[in-house]
Amino acid sequence: MNPKNLLLATAGLMMALPTAALADGENGTVFLDMRARYENADQDGKLGADATTLRTRLGWRSPDWNGFTFLGEVENVVALDGDDDYNSGLNGLSQYTSISDGAFTELNRLQASYAFNEHVSVTVGRQYLDFDDGRFVASAGHRQDKNSHDALRVDYTRGDWRATYVYHDQVNRGPGDDSNWDSDSHLFNVHYTASDALGVSGFLYLIDITEPGREERSNQTWGTRINGGVERGAYEIDYAVMASHQSDYGSATTDFDLNLISTDLSVSRGGAELAIGYDIVDGNGSTGVSNPLGKNHGVLGWADAFSGGGRQGTVDGVEDFNVMASYGLGWDAGWVRGLEAGVRYHDFQSERLGADLGEEWDAFVSAELPGGFELSWQFAEYDGPDVAPAPADRTKNWIILSYSR
Repeated sequence: MNPKNLLLATAGLMMALPTAALADGENGTVFLDMRARYENADQDGKLGADATTLRTRLGWRSPDWNGFTFLGEVENVVALDGDDDYNSGLNGLSQYTSISDGAFTELNRLQASYAFNEHVSVTVGRQYLDFDDGRFVASAGHRQDKNSHDALRVDYTRGDWRATYVYHDQVNRGPGDDSNWDSDSHLFNVHYTASDALGVSGFLYLIDITEPGREERSNQTWGTRINGGVERGAYEIDYAVMASHQSDYGSATTDFDLNLISTDLSVSRGGAELAIGYDIVDGNGSTGVSNPLGKNHGVLGWADAFSGGGRQGTVDGVEDFNVMASYGLGWDAGWVRGLEAGVRYHDFQSERLGADLGEEWDAFVSAELPGGFELSWQFAEYDGPDVAPAPADRTKNWIILSYSR
């Protein structure tokens, strides 16, 4: 990576601070989120790729006026090195490994909300949506273009209950406006918090993707998720279990009935954490589980060998057993306010065939800096058996400097 580009990115972050310092209060709230990132990606069968990009989001949230609030946000990405050394998704350089961070400027959010009372509220417009762990509905933010949704949302809360209905018209994928998918979908999610140790969600997502060429991702997915945490002496134990069923719906071009089961368990003490996960994602030999409105990165590893484009796993499904260890420290003073490092190992197998699909190592180091800054390094390496249906081997590195307020 050219050091000049890191200096340019840092200067861009610093110059934005006066804008972020605009007064909040009776005139509303100005918010700013910036991320300078260097990404290196190598994939078998492709040329290696390098991208240095700067993402800026600038927005304003109005004060409350008789229950009404408004929010607008503009998002911009610039390629500091140009975009001729990677496949951005916009430049047509398919010979390079994909790094889907093309240069663009777009309206990322524009929404109006009204609270009828303390229990019922409505939000309409371009907005973020996130349900449960984001597996099926999320505003994914790993790529520089954070996903948003054109939707009408109704929320009802009372005590420990929360219920949400969403009519979904379009998912705004990245990069820019060229990858958006039209939708005619209905999303239902209900959550009950019994205690810190037990929360229960039930969901029904009737997802009809009407975008030409993407109809096969249409599906109806229903299921439940339970999660919680308990303390046992000096230890904290957290868990999450999700079971879901997915079948064809709406514009889907094939018939299918698939299941997805996800389990996570972690034990932490002080700054140390040990976590174990096991996911079973079905495939029937011709199609796998779809998540056109959900997140992809990190669902089955950071290398994204088994997720992307609104899909999870392979057509023969995937089983992912993974183990993570991490440790974090915090300080009250100095240039480094917090430091965390961790590593995760994945073992993949075909759900339908039982064949070996390889392994993956992920690692990260992050440092919390004064003034809302954070610096991190992330790494992912997937090594497969080099036979179908396993995807191509790949290695990815990220160096990230971010600022938000």
